[in-house]
Formats: sequence, C-alpha cells, structure tokens
Amino acid sequence: MNMQEKRAVMLSMISDWRASGKSKKTYCAENGINEATFYYWFSRSKGEETASGSFINIDKISSKHEVEVIYPNGVRIKVAHDLALVSQLIQLY
Repeated sequence: MNMQEKRAVMLSMISDWRASGKSKKTYCAENGINEATFYYWFSRSKGEETASGSFINIDKISSKHEVEVIYPNGVRIKVAHDLALVSQLIQLY
C-alpha cells in the first residue's frame, strides 16, 4: 500500500472513530489499530481540517446574544456572547 492509500485509509478510520462516539483508546483496541499510529494520523487530520477552512469568523459586534460551539463528537454548547469564554471552550478540545 503506498503512502496516499494508507493516508486515505487512516483518515477514513479517523472519520469512523468520530462517528462512533468511542474513546480513541477503545476504538483502537476494538479495531486492532496501534494507538501511536492512530494518534499520528489524528494529529495530521487536525491540520487538514484547519487548512480546509473549518474555522469561521465571529463578529465582535453581532445581533445574536449567544454563540454555539459544536465539537466534532456532537456536543453542542451555547454560551452568552463572550469571546473569552468561547476561546476557552475551543481550547478544551
């Protein structure tokens, strides 16, 4: 398997893991994946998300009074329009 094929397979596994709702460790154990390898590809997938424009701009002056943070595992958090708090929530992931 060449590097591009391996990359496609691992990124597909990352996507499958996200949809599963399981911890990384549990997912790796159930699927016979070396954890170090999984974490390597997981860190690489984060770079691709950033490069593909997964971030959005937040207007400092907005008519909305709430901001919703949606994590990749599906957890949604609505908070008052407080950019410092939103920043902390983003850093938690």
